[in-house]
Amino acid sequence: MATARTQPRVAPRRSIFPAGLTLLCSVLAFLAVPRIAVSAEDKVVFLSGKLKDSSSFKVRLKAAVLLGRLADPRAVRPLVSALRDENYVVRGAAARALGNLGFPMAEGAIERLFRVVDDEEQFVRKEARQALERLASAQSLDYFVSALSNSRPSVRLAAIHILATLDEGEARVALIEPLGDEDEEVQAEAIVAVKGLGQAELEALLSRALVRKDSYRIQAVAARLAGESRMVSLMGHLADLLVSDEVVPEVKKEAAGALSEMKDKMDVVGLVDQLSSEDKSVQSRAIQLLGLHGGRDAVDALMDLLRHPDSYMRSRAVFALGDAGDPRAIPALEFLFESEGSARLKKLIERTLRKLRP
Repeated sequence: MATARTQPRVAPRRSIFPAGLTLLCSVLAFLAVPRIAVSAEDKVVFLSGKLKDSSSFKVRLKAAVLLGRLADPRAVRPLVSALRDENYVVRGAAARALGNLGFPMAEGAIERLFRVVDDEEQFVRKEARQALERLASAQSLDYFVSALSNSRPSVRLAAIHILATLDEGEARVALIEPLGDEDEEVQAEAIVAVKGLGQAELEALLSRALVRKDSYRIQAVAARLAGESRMVSLMGHLADLLVSDEVVPEVKKEAAGALSEMKDKMDVVGLVDQLSSEDKSVQSRAIQLLGLHGGRDAVDALMDLLRHPDSYMRSRAVFALGDAGDPRAIPALEFLFESEGSARLKKLIERTLRKLRP
């Protein structure tokens, strides 16, 4: 009687597991037996078939995981195909498996992994990024640099994040490009990435970025970062931007702001000496820097220039006194206004006086 009553309870427990999963568990147990030799080809073929054709996501999931452990290049193609699986857990497992295969075995999967960094599921996005991180190296660097030119911001964001983790000079230099990205989020990510560099590395990178004449956005951001970091060694570059005729106003503004952040490091005595130079570009540079400095000695030197016989020098001094913001210059400017014959310079004096008067 006891045996007859127990039989109905045993059958339902055996039917809980889907047939596909039961088959896979049996195969896994078979592969785990060390006494039986199973060729790698048989494993790859079997698991690839399950990953492609099984109707059970659990079976596909297990197949993806195991393919990532086989260290067989033939596992790459089925795993890449699984990045489009209808089940997000399988997609994430496929991404992780490709990362586990490593470079160069999974080299062909890098571009496909970039395609899922903006998957609708956070789990997949995370696994794709982590897989890309494991595949990133000096040998695979070109793939990640190329991704910075991708039309999708999500891909550029992922590339920046990964490049920032690589201890490679070329990876650091590549971070200059997204500093000028038109997408604000991408640009912000690039700024965070370069700020995370060491002081020497950041200085070298910004030095290269400041001379990027092909991108005013890069120059503007580099100038701002140089000011925020108070990089005195870059003051010469910033001053060159300030006086260059080839630089757009936005870059000049950022350069001026950066120099103002470091005005206490300016050599005022040296700048005053440069006012006697026969090179007008040197004089103009010195005048603008003295205006940004705005200290007493700087303002005194600029007021002396209001009596200069060259109208160009007088006009530059008037403009610089507006930057200096010292009301002590008001009487001298008012006197110049009364004696000045140039209508253009008179208008400049009026604008400067409006800035200085309370």
